[in-house]
Amino acid sequence: MATYKGGKKSGKEGNVIHSSWHGREYTRRMPESVANPQTEAQQAHRNAFAEISRLSSAMKAGHAIGLHHLAVRNKLNSHSMFKRLNKNCFDDDGIDYPRICIAKGSVEPAYVISAEVNAQGGVHVTFQTDSISQNKSDEFYLFVFCPDLHEGYCAEPVLRAVGVVDACIPENWMGHPLHLYAFMRRKKSGSTSDTVYVGQFNTNG
Repeated sequence: MATYKGGKKSGKEGNVIHSSWHGREYTRRMPESVANPQTEAQQAHRNAFAEISRLSSAMKAGHAIGLHHLAVRNKLNSHSMFKRLNKNCFDDDGIDYPRICIAKGSVEPAYVISAEVNAQGGVHVTFQTDSISQNKSDEFYLFVFCPDLHEGYCAEPVLRAVGVVDACIPENWMGHPLHLYAFMRRKKSGSTSDTVYVGQFNTNG
């Protein structure tokens, strides 16, 4: 609804919009229609954007730590950074989980030697302890994700020198496939390594 102030009209009146700028009054008509073509490519783009936003929410426990340092440097939050880094992680079958990035940085990664998920819901991962930097404050983070339930969590971090991490998965995750990711985090600065995709594992309920 248009209003008057100081003898000048502003606001919407029918299909006309009144406004002023630097003391001059302007009037413009609203468009009769807004272009919104439902092309196959546009629909695919919208679906991918919605899916990556949903995935970001499900993986927040991982990227809130792994992407925090990078996001702050770029004046973003980890949710926005996750979407930026993973917007192209799709293939004909859906999400390409091995390409998902939940951490990115210059810290030297810890290479995984072995990983297993047993029938009791235990996760056991061993990784290399030696590094060029020999920084004893580096912590190893293991992120476990269940795509069927769209849930994930970070296991309690351990120092690089420990070389092994054990975790338990929730009981209701049994019978569902899991994706494991890992990254290093420098405790003092908060900087991280790039993501290491550990692999996909099946569980037996």
